[in-house]
Amino acid sequence: MNKILLYGTLVCAFPSFSQTTLFQDNFESGGSNWTVNGGTGDNQWIVNNVFTGDDFGIVDPTPDQPAAVTAGPNSYYLHIYNTDLCDLLNGCNANFETGSTSDQKAQLSSAIVTTGYSNVTLSFYYLCAGAANVSFGTVEYSTDGTTWTDAGSTYVNTGTWTAASLTLPAWTNQAALKFRFRWQNGASGADPAFAVDEVKVTGVAGSFATVATGMASPQIWCFSNAQALTVPFTATGTVNAGNVYTAQLSNASGSFAAPVTIGTLTSSSTGALTINAVVPAGTPAGSGYRVRVNASNPAATGTDNGSNLTISPLPAIMVLSNPADGVMCVGESVSLLANGANVVMWSWSPATGLSSTTTAATTATPAATTTYTVTGTDAVGCNNLTTAVVTVETCLGLDETSEASSLLLYPNPTSGNVTVNWKSSDVINTIQLMDYSGRLLEEIALQNDAFSLEAYPAGTYFVQMVCNGQKYVERITRQ
Repeated sequence: MNKILLYGTLVCAFPSFSQTTLFQDNFESGGSNWTVNGGTGDNQWIVNNVFTGDDFGIVDPTPDQPAAVTAGPNSYYLHIYNTDLCDLLNGCNANFETGSTSDQKAQLSSAIVTTGYSNVTLSFYYLCAGAANVSFGTVEYSTDGTTWTDAGSTYVNTGTWTAASLTLPAWTNQAALKFRFRWQNGASGADPAFAVDEVKVTGVAGSFATVATGMASPQIWCFSNAQALTVPFTATGTVNAGNVYTAQLSNASGSFAAPVTIGTLTSSSTGALTINAVVPAGTPAGSGYRVRVNASNPAATGTDNGSNLTISPLPAIMVLSNPADGVMCVGESVSLLANGANVVMWSWSPATGLSSTTTAATTATPAATTTYTVTGTDAVGCNNLTTAVVTVETCLGLDETSEASSLLLYPNPTSGNVTVNWKSSDVINTIQLMDYSGRLLEEIALQNDAFSLEAYPAGTYFVQMVCNGQKYVERITRQ
């Protein structure tokens, strides 16, 4: 949260004698330290010393600076201006056009080295009237030149030059720290637009600890409710009373832009220490996680653990049944086949009615309808499970023929068309199609000793033919 200090108490806004200036820019030499714009919209950043409004009185003058500002009250300063109004009406001071939705940044061109410094503080003077939640300024920072993080302050509703300062632990002991001022505006708001001057970065040398995070264990674990993690680290230097060491988890790509706190240790000790951490439930699977340990008093950001941690996904398990619907008559069986990527061990339960409980394929011959659970464990040791229901029906006394001269159907299983082979001199012209319970579905007239199941869903059916008072029944599976 930013610390707002009004003119008249400016002595409190700036670093004390113990602080070292790491960067300073009052813009009297122009904007050479900054890379500006490149975003969207006609409201853009510029460095000039224009405080008057336009030639026609449409734009109000920008307020004068306090005496503490170098070369004030109208020194060179970094600010947002409306490019169209500047070109047309010479209105080049701190103003913006609400009709041009804009998002522009003014970014430090070179990184600031804060290695060896704690209590790193960014201070500056600013103006920004704008409109709350619509047109406003912010400060962002980066420690890697790529990922930018909001420093947590919004600059708006301020019509007079005001001193501000920010201090964050993340800025301590960094080899490449950058800042940027960001202006975003919508369709409302008042001038003056976001304006900045007297930018200074300071830090305190020497009085802080360095923290080196060691090899966390385990290195790999399964996606689960929660995971205990041991995080060793070594702290050197000075640590004050009340210090808290905090273990943080990165995202799955190793970025600490939005770290998750997984454990703390309140201690003023240094040397080899350990935090017993817990990775929260629901943390996504991934193979690029890192952990680090930070100190709070004085603030110090630790190195990460130096190698990737993996949260392994659970294997996806599925079961195929033959017949596909898992329905059988009393005394028959159903084949069950489990599969899942990288699974090395299977376990079926209950064991009742199964030919095997430790392989992917098993045959189920239960006496009654049974739900079987299969658990697959992969090479990492992660497991997952699914279920398969085997339904047992009485089938109302339908008996399938077994004699050599009986009714034969092929192909079986079939995707639709079925050929009937009747090994007898008797001629058959019709058959009866029944479901697994023996209910008559259709009496079908054969066409060239064939019929079709294309109109029926996948499952197991019975085909019955009556010849000379004898019933002949054969089972057919529709894929």
